[in-house]
Amino acid sequence: ATALLEYQLDEFAEDLTDYLSYDEIIEVYKMGLKSIKKIEKFIKEKSNHCGFHLRPTFLYTNSNLDKKDIIAEYNFRKENGFNVQLFDEKNNPFPFELKAGVYAEDGGCEFNPYLFTKQMIENAKNQNKIFENTKIENLSKQDGKIIATTNFGEKIICNKVVVATGFNFELINKSNICERFVSYTITTKPIENLKYFKSALIHDNSAPYHYLRTLKSGSLIYGGADTTWNGKDDIDTKTANQKYVSLEKNLKKMFPEFAEQFEIDKRFCGAFGTTKNNLGLIGESKVKNIYYFISCGANGIINAMFGAELLDDLFQGKHNPLTPLFSPLREI
Repeated sequence: ATALLEYQLDEFAEDLTDYLSYDEIIEVYKMGLKSIKKIEKFIKEKSNHCGFHLRPTFLYTNSNLDKKDIIAEYNFRKENGFNVQLFDEKNNPFPFELKAGVYAEDGGCEFNPYLFTKQMIENAKNQNKIFENTKIENLSKQDGKIIATTNFGEKIICNKVVVATGFNFELINKSNICERFVSYTITTKPIENLKYFKSALIHDNSAPYHYLRTLKSGSLIYGGADTTWNGKDDIDTKTANQKYVSLEKNLKKMFPEFAEQFEIDKRFCGAFGTTKNNLGLIGESKVKNIYYFISCGANGIINAMFGAELLDDLFQGKHNPLTPLFSPLREI
């Protein structure tokens, strides 16, 4: 994961109105901002071992055809109380060309996702048992309990089960609720005197889109250029290599001042899933007391932070107005 955490979604508010009402979109944006604050609070309380930083976000286009869509998104957010600013050709503070962009001073954050996960596990070990390399091969019900049978033949008897397995499993394979893609990423070696406007998290609106952020080392991490994945075949190496070349060319165009210094350090790709309303699959399944926690959608880590709260509400019988939007049983 590249861990660009933003409250905005992959699609503009206007494009989401086929699946969400305007009020729901506003609540989802607010949920994203709250999740960022919760992540910040957790890391501060447990100490920051994962390079966490709050960052502004910048969503832009360099196409005249898409300029009106960016302005409409800016107006939607401004009118509904979000802290945003509109940049265009006249007041552009970035080193690359743009026609229009929505800048949010408090719009996101970044961290090292591996170290963040490691930190969460270390903080959980005092209260929970964690078993590596253990596969649950079967779930069954008996006397109101759920029995999870492992690949070692052991049986775990419990009241509730949360299935948090990633993007390749039965619910997704048998329905059209989640589309799966491959995203490609490059990172540069450290760049001397690298800086641009407030080290914002940058996201363009091309199809497919691209995203960028800095690393603590002074490197850039740049990704996107997504392709469709069927969930069955291995990721194509030839396509991946072509995408890495294309990403490097794009990055040099964005930062001509540093282009001669660019030396690619790492190239990697991975599968992810998204949904029509851009939200994850989190909630109760068709089988009582078996829950799905699949953090697909536009912002997987943001969705996960909120999803933990949503499941907690479900377990305690509390009403959460966003439950239907995340339900794995929804039709969109």
